[in-house]
Amino acid sequence: MTTAPIARACPASARRFFHDAALVFLGNIAIALFLAALQFESFWPDFIYSQCIGLSIFLSVRTLCQLRRTTKPGLVESAVGIPLGGCVGFVLGAWGNGLSPVEVAQRYPQLMVVSAAGAVFFGAIATYYFHAHARLLEAEAEAHSEKLRRMEQESHAARAELRLLQAQIEPHFLFNTLSNVVGLIDADPPAARAMLLDLTTLLRTSLARTRREEAALSEEIDLLRAYLGIMGRRMGERLAWRIEAQPETLALRLPPLLLQPLVENAIRHGLEPKPEGGELVIICRRLNDRVEIAVTDNGVGLGSALAGSGMGLANVRARLTARYGAAATLELGENPGGGVTAHLTLPLENHAPADR
Repeated sequence: MTTAPIARACPASARRFFHDAALVFLGNIAIALFLAALQFESFWPDFIYSQCIGLSIFLSVRTLCQLRRTTKPGLVESAVGIPLGGCVGFVLGAWGNGLSPVEVAQRYPQLMVVSAAGAVFFGAIATYYFHAHARLLEAEAEAHSEKLRRMEQESHAARAELRLLQAQIEPHFLFNTLSNVVGLIDADPPAARAMLLDLTTLLRTSLARTRREEAALSEEIDLLRAYLGIMGRRMGERLAWRIEAQPETLALRLPPLLLQPLVENAIRHGLEPKPEGGELVIICRRLNDRVEIAVTDNGVGLGSALAGSGMGLANVRARLTARYGAAATLELGENPGGGVTAHLTLPLENHAPADR
């Protein structure tokens, strides 16, 4: 379970180690140039001494950090690692120049003092730099983790809000449909029975899909056909309807039951109040990288539609915002010849068939 994180952490630690070692190496070159400029010795002996002492201090401090399981050197690592690394480095530097430490002390006593002072001074500077750098990396990592946690919390909140909005729409649709069935029981029992059978089929399919976060447009159209079939039995010849959908739009994925409130709103507040009824047309077409869905009726007009559309349209807009942000829009407009058109525009994303 933890293999992947460890595999990612190890290369990062290795890269950081070699990055820091490279900085120490370059700093040692600068120290060698500085000592050569003071004419204590030629460049190459100073180069050997500075690299041995500097890298030894670096490795000593880093080893102590590993033993103490810390990512940044502190007071203990500095107090122990700098003198220890300085001594080991001086011995290695002497051997690298073909001398023993005793011979160096006898021939170049001033060099020992300069080397010791330089080791302590530059070692302390380097240790402080790596300590500050490690603290900065920890702060950045903590800020990144906090950002990821916040994004995850926002994602959970958005999904919870989406499910809540769907739960508000499902009873709304169910109760309205059952009211239609009740209205037919006395007037036309066979039609009421047929409508109940259609309703059972519709609910069996739709309730399973509404537990998902998204569905294909083709599935939503199937549900609309079932719903309009139920409404057609109730309204009879007063309701005519048709659905036109371009094949390339059918795989569009969208929140379940997003279109049904628009259709229900058009029938309930546009066509039902009109004595002679009317026609409902649903058109789905692709426009470049977007899909436009138009729900058009020739009912009583915008005033009546807006008067009774509160929860339905508000929930649709809220679900659009939760799912797409500003990338999706819903607009209502009155038709020149009467009635209302609801224009729904969605981004053409995740263009793949949904599971049935």
